[in-house]
Amino acid sequence: MTTTTGPAAPAWHGTGLTATLRREFLLLTRNRTNLLLAIVPTAVYITLFATSLTDLIGTVTYRGQQIGYADFAVPALMFSSLLAAATTSGTALFQERMSGMSLELWSYPLTRGQYVLGKLLAGSALVLAQTLSALAVTALLFQGRWAADRWFALLCGALVAACAFNGLYLLLATLVQDFQRFTVLINVLAPVLLFASPSFYPIDAMGTPQRWLAAINPVTYGVTALREALLYGFASALPYLLLLAGAALVSIALVGRSLARQARGL
Repeated sequence: MTTTTGPAAPAWHGTGLTATLRREFLLLTRNRTNLLLAIVPTAVYITLFATSLTDLIGTVTYRGQQIGYADFAVPALMFSSLLAAATTSGTALFQERMSGMSLELWSYPLTRGQYVLGKLLAGSALVLAQTLSALAVTALLFQGRWAADRWFALLCGALVAACAFNGLYLLLATLVQDFQRFTVLINVLAPVLLFASPSFYPIDAMGTPQRWLAAINPVTYGVTALREALLYGFASALPYLLLLAGAALVSIALVGRSLARQARGL
């Protein structure tokens, strides 16, 4: 699968950080292929679950309790959107290089710190916005009526997960140099990560090899963080949120070093 870039952006006069942010948002939003790949899979999942699977399954057993399947599936649907948006963020890094936008950025009085911060902020903002959009749609379709503290915990979880997985996907984009290899890898990786975790079914329903795979799958901990936040509140989700926050800090630090190193070579 190949991805094309959109038309060249008009000239922009502003600070280095604002120039970087603007270029990032253009890369992330003006490319129709990026938008379709980011939106369509989640839209299909939400439609299927809202129209058929939720009624078919009814309830599942989670932590020894019977839970409505709609509430059980909402975190997974959010994560489907999150992974799709993170894929777009990583792809945009390659598009920036191939379109010559990197050189255009450095025609401004831009520091490496502004460049790195702009990329991280724009990517995380896109991932968070798309994840929250998926939450809003699923809550509307499933008629979710959750307490205020559950909403707060869920929003905190979405913020931390967006930063963590945007960082991880950007890190992968800096490590893989070939665009076609990255495109194949990233489009295979997202569904594997999603379905090799207890996203749409409890971990007790998984076989032993699948449980081992789920134990090393980062999506397992992200989905569990959101699920604990939705079903039990902030206190139950806190250990998973701390784990995601640690992953976010490490990945962002590594991405920052890698982007700064690449910037020195421009």
